[in-house]
Amino acid sequence: MTREDFAKRIRWERIIWVAGFVNVVAMMPQTWHLFRTHETAGLSVGMVFIYLIVQAAFCLEGYFKRNAVFFWCLGSSAIVSAVTIVLYYRYS
Repeated sequence: MTREDFAKRIRWERIIWVAGFVNVVAMMPQTWHLFRTHETAGLSVGMVFIYLIVQAAFCLEGYFKRNAVFFWCLGSSAIVSAVTIVLYYRYS
């Protein structure tokens, strides 16, 4: 069995879309908490900047390689990270 056959058998495309969606929503609780409470203590904005850079890089990789999962999921994650950074500086 080839890896392509195995990927089809386990429905890899669906799995990776779900993982991509999880990546998008993973930081939303932190962003929502920051928005709701205006408390920046305990948030490492440096880490969020690193995430933003990585997410933007993989979003561009998805764009250049025509990989919809990378483009949409990592692009959406980058937006969440950017909003978190903006809120951090607004409330600190």
